[in-house]
Amino acid sequence: MSLLTFPTHDECEAVSSLFRGDLCTSLTSRPGVRIERGELVYCQGDTSGSVYFLRTGLIKTSLITEDGREQILRIYKPGEVFGELCFCTATRREEAVALEQSEIVKLQFTELIEHLQRSTPALTSFLATISHHLSDAYEQIRLLSSEKVMTRLIQTLLRLAMEMGVPEGAWVRFRIHLSQEDLARMIGARREVTSTLLNQLRGLGCIDYTKRGQSHFLVNTAELEHRLHASISKATENLHAI
Repeated sequence: MSLLTFPTHDECEAVSSLFRGDLCTSLTSRPGVRIERGELVYCQGDTSGSVYFLRTGLIKTSLITEDGREQILRIYKPGEVFGELCFCTATRREEAVALEQSEIVKLQFTELIEHLQRSTPALTSFLATISHHLSDAYEQIRLLSSEKVMTRLIQTLLRLAMEMGVPEGAWVRFRIHLSQEDLARMIGARREVTSTLLNQLRGLGCIDYTKRGQSHFLVNTAELEHRLHASISKATENLHAI
């Protein structure tokens, strides 16, 4: 069976969002492969013909820029599918690395497409996801290109708290270890700048972490949202004053 690809990258992103739900349950019960912490699942530029279901562990995907810098795209948790970039070409646009010992299940592109063809709910979700793709992509571009670094950092911490956090009273504890370098690569800033901003947020009672973040990283989402709204309001006032 020949490799089925999509003509544009928009459809790839749509499939990405679609398969982060439970639609692939019937395809993921097969035996998985164990990946050790720090091990590459695939490299940028590799030939692609499959995606991966993450059964246990954590996987990071990132791009390596032309000047050798790493831009973290996403951190995947158990139950999600990664490697969907890209259905539209036969070449990997990013690399995937295990952040901790993980178990993955390989799924061929053709299996997923056949699943869509058999499932009306899956097709419906696919069409709905396409309609949201452009707005999601625009928001990500806007965040990286126009927002202040502090705003990008706060929004990233809030997203990670929602996706990877465990509530502890008024705080949310990250279940993953993220270094200052990791956060810097997620928001497109230098590590020194990120470190300074993290110290400022800790002084304001918005976050708490131990040295190097190795033992714990806690965020107070209410305080972070307050700071975010205040920052956006101030930026809007400054814009109107011009």
